[in-house]
Amino acid sequence: MLNRRSFLNQSSLLSLSPFIPAFLTQTAQASAARKGDRILVVIQLDGGNDGLNTVIPFADENYSKYRDKLRIDKKDIITLNDSLGLPPSMKAAGELFDDNQLAIIPGVGYPNPNRSHFRSMAIWHSARLQSADHTGQGWLGRASDQLKQPGSTAPDAVFVGDSAIPAAIIGRRTNAIALNNEKELMLASKLVAPDNPMSGDDLQNFVQSTVSSSYVAAKQFAASVKNPSIDNSRFPNYRLARKLQLIARMIRLDGGTRIFYVSQPGYDTHSTQKNSHERLLTEFSRSLKAFLVDIRQAGLSDRILVMAFSEFGRCVQENASAGTDHGTSGPVFVAGESVRSGILSNYPSLVDLDDGDLKSTIDFRSIYSSLLTNWLNIDATAPLGGNFKPLKVVA
Repeated sequence: MLNRRSFLNQSSLLSLSPFIPAFLTQTAQASAARKGDRILVVIQLDGGNDGLNTVIPFADENYSKYRDKLRIDKKDIITLNDSLGLPPSMKAAGELFDDNQLAIIPGVGYPNPNRSHFRSMAIWHSARLQSADHTGQGWLGRASDQLKQPGSTAPDAVFVGDSAIPAAIIGRRTNAIALNNEKELMLASKLVAPDNPMSGDDLQNFVQSTVSSSYVAAKQFAASVKNPSIDNSRFPNYRLARKLQLIARMIRLDGGTRIFYVSQPGYDTHSTQKNSHERLLTEFSRSLKAFLVDIRQAGLSDRILVMAFSEFGRCVQENASAGTDHGTSGPVFVAGESVRSGILSNYPSLVDLDDGDLKSTIDFRSIYSSLLTNWLNIDATAPLGGNFKPLKVVA
């Protein structure tokens, strides 16, 4: 029989059980086939990142023509080659580029671009252009459906954040979960372990079994946080960095999850853009590098790639409010030791514009195709709804 204290403890753990045991304590049968597999981490730059001030065509005189207040001085630009560079706020990303851990893909978009946040994000998440195909399922969710193993309890994808789970990681059979922060796990580790023997009641046995695995899982996570070999100081004090730090801890525990997803909001810079955009890119750049350094220290670099994207770029011409309005194509970043580092696509022309916007030089689904086919070893046809020639992203 369950006494009052045991019932309260088990009820508390059960409320956490959908995600605690899922990625921290798997039976050997459920997770052995997936441990050690390659992992993809996706960072969504939410709001529409200004690609022109992220990957800067400093050698093109038209850059100065269109950007008066928002122009980055040439002397401050971190040069990538003789025509392109990064703003000084992306110093850490420049260091990754020099260390052959960063691929930069300018001019990424799709045919007949849409400037609505909601519609464009739905296109990127679903890898489908038509609104009728935006059913709430996404490219990574569909991909995970193909890998689903009977009896596996490990989540296929984990979203770290306090908003709704992105459609990108939702599939028909995929187990995608959301986790806000480590406090949810640490709370469970402080509860009293269940000590009731199994009874003949199937429901009670199920409850006790679930609670037991949840308790052990929470204890494992708590121990990993306190592990002196993990240098938490390498992560800067940014919200994005804290999310990536939590992902790094989960990856270290090797629970079998292959896809992790985070978002960094704030990129809808319609006015007084310069300082806010600089802060956002600093946070993104430093957080990304800290994550990759941590993964390298854990000896996991050969298993991790990170992709960062935004739903669209912004107009070439700055507006009267010292900001930029919704545009079309923008850069995508792919980072990690297994990436084919460099500039992987042509920069859009600043002369041949489409209603004031950059024309895309590459379809985003070519990047998706490469990450699915050449990194996660998944047939990309069904997730993308067709065949798209992979851009060579993996070295």
